[in-house]
Amino acid sequence: METPRAMKPHPPPTASARDRTFPAHPSALYRIRRFLRESVADSGLERAATDDLVLAVSEACANSLQHTATVDIRVTCILFPDRVEVEVEDDGLFGRRIPIPELEVEGGHGIPLMMALMDEVQIRKGTRLHPGTVVRLTKYRGT
Repeated sequence: METPRAMKPHPPPTASARDRTFPAHPSALYRIRRFLRESVADSGLERAATDDLVLAVSEACANSLQHTATVDIRVTCILFPDRVEVEVEDDGLFGRRIPIPELEVEGGHGIPLMMALMDEVQIRKGTRLHPGTVVRLTKYRGT
């Protein structure tokens, strides 16, 4: 049964989904990228779009590692006829902050990078009452 905080119901019959849970450790990033490339290999997504998707998902996962104390990261890849959606879910809290590029020596560019690479970016913020942040990244075919 889906929780009321879920971003969407199960994929419709016209979509196929794969999901996998990875340990929240930097060494898992390679396996996450490989899982994603394998998941979209026969989807018809162009190589450049696949590269953009892999980079954005890698960034979302790196944010989970860096900004939460989550034990696992769940990656779900859903192939629709017109697009690919990937959800990255952790058990963390979303820390809202205003980036100040002039003061940022490193970091702080993850969400803007994801927004530049993807056609759609949605974030369901984990809170103290309802922990678990979900980032949904969407890439349409032919874009």
